[in-house]
Amino acid sequence: MASGRLHRYEFHFQEGFTGQEYDICCADRIRATVIACTRAQIGLAHIEGLNLEDGQVVRIRDKSTQIETPIILHHETPFITLNLINGALDFEAVSQSPGYL
Repeated sequence: MASGRLHRYEFHFQEGFTGQEYDICCADRIRATVIACTRAQIGLAHIEGLNLEDGQVVRIRDKSTQIETPIILHHETPFITLNLINGALDFEAVSQSPGYL
């Protein structure tokens, strides 16, 4: 259940993306649309920052397949890394911002 307090969350689309389009949805509303294409030199495709409620469920939806990946937000881990591995979206929530070249 969401706490009502807004926190800044960053969604780091990293490895494996070749132009896929994703919606970041919460509370049945699209909050952002991302086109992710990994830059091999740095291992990053896109960073999307959003102010969202702690405890809220965010769904990352692949626009081509309509497959959704649900993520529960926790203010202790405001950085969410997303990687496309064998066609599936893999994520990890971490406490410190990932580093890039």
